[in-house]
Amino acid sequence: MNDMLKSYNENGYYLAKSVFTDEFCKELINYLDTLKPKVTLPFTNVTWGYGNLLNQGIYKNISDNKLITDFCKNKFKNYIFNHLFVHNKAPWVGASVEWHQEAFNIDSYAPGYSRDEWDDFAQIYVALEKQDLDNGCLRIFPGSHREGLLPSEDTVNEHLSHKRRVPFETLQYLNSKYGVENCELEPGDVLFFNHLVVHGSASNHSSRSRKAIVLQVRKNIREKNMEIFNKEIKYRVDFVKNALNNRIKKLNKGNIYDEEKWIYSHISNL
Repeated sequence: MNDMLKSYNENGYYLAKSVFTDEFCKELINYLDTLKPKVTLPFTNVTWGYGNLLNQGIYKNISDNKLITDFCKNKFKNYIFNHLFVHNKAPWVGASVEWHQEAFNIDSYAPGYSRDEWDDFAQIYVALEKQDLDNGCLRIFPGSHREGLLPSEDTVNEHLSHKRRVPFETLQYLNSKYGVENCELEPGDVLFFNHLVVHGSASNHSSRSRKAIVLQVRKNIREKNMEIFNKEIKYRVDFVKNALNNRIKKLNKGNIYDEEKWIYSHISNL
């Protein structure tokens, strides 16, 4: 455990191989078929998320796993799990995830905690299916936590949701200094990483599914502040509304597809 924590603290992450068996991962996936989808991928009826599965059914075995609980006890002493989500990056249409630090959105998942308290949190990522570049594996900038809290910019993602992402210029800098590591994982592998490591993933354009668990843990030192949470949610909802309204205004001003028809004519000739 000491070597694990040393690697986690120095590198910002630790990869534990084969924590769960292939058979158990298949059981976890089969359990999802009994659930009603909570979120679908944009403009499809394909499931993306199933809601918070913390302590639900067979998924309780994830937060009860000895390696995971030993890590949490040694890292935080007094801890609590925030949530456990399963994300389905479906074949062909699985959406990308912007480059970000988890600390960007602390007012959403732990309102009342400060971004400066990033080390009081950890992300525990469990691959349920094989992940590689072809199906949009998780990618990280190893060591990027040493840069501290980075600047962020607001954006609307493929789900038409508000997100905060690392700006282009900062990504260029991180790539030149740290490079990108592709987290090519087997079912049952577990990646522990802190809330300042910059990470993201590409779309899944392959024929293979890429399901994964995101389990978040935090030091249990205060109650969540719902006033901060409500303010944060309003900000995020208003940003999306304003972005979409601005897009509608632009569409109403003229036929942008006619203005850009030369692009499509060139594409059709490729």
